[in-house]
Amino acid sequence: MPETGERTQLADEAAQANPYSVIAESNFHEPPPAHRELAERIANDPRMHDHVEGFLSCMQCGICTSACPAARFGDYSPREIARRALDGDPTLLTDDTVWLCFYCYTCQSRCPRGNSVAVINQVIRGLQVEEGYGIKHVAMFTAWAEQFYDKGIGGTPQIFFADRVEALGPKWRRFIERRDDLRDELGLGSMFPSSAAAAEMRTIMDETGFRERLLSMGAWGGDAAHRP
Repeated sequence: MPETGERTQLADEAAQANPYSVIAESNFHEPPPAHRELAERIANDPRMHDHVEGFLSCMQCGICTSACPAARFGDYSPREIARRALDGDPTLLTDDTVWLCFYCYTCQSRCPRGNSVAVINQVIRGLQVEEGYGIKHVAMFTAWAEQFYDKGIGGTPQIFFADRVEALGPKWRRFIERRDDLRDELGLGSMFPSSAAAAEMRTIMDETGFRERLLSMGAWGGDAAHRP
């Protein structure tokens, strides 16, 4: 077996012959022990069930980024997200760019390894919300979630109404204003589930902690005593 000095010389010669060997050695290594926990949390999340092998075998080819619509118009790179997730990079828990993904799953359909950065983003977003950082990104949807809890069906947050009127025109506003009357004229009945079905949904959401999470995001004005 070569001595230490001889091994160093051989390594230097190999690096000169193939400079990419140094890049591979320094960048494609196992995550540091302190960061493995985050990579394992992502890999072990139930949503990753069909994508774990692809996630762990990501070869950083960049096909996901080259095909990603969000990457064309924003400071977002699926390839970078995949690499940092594999490294267990803790800064992912405070990275706003993961919220630029809109789940078109182009990355998943193009990946030769079967990885899905869209699903990785779902997991990271959930972790951000659990840590408290991501709440600012989902707080606007509490109005939708409140209605889902109260009536068993979601609604569009009011914050989007002005943009929708601008995009779809006054006909859309008139339709929304007359929607219930139109349903009655067509004999469609209420668009909401029955009170019994809504009560069953509330039971499920209470037991799974859905209501408590909504309260933590300021739903119902943070009133813990709220009951529909």
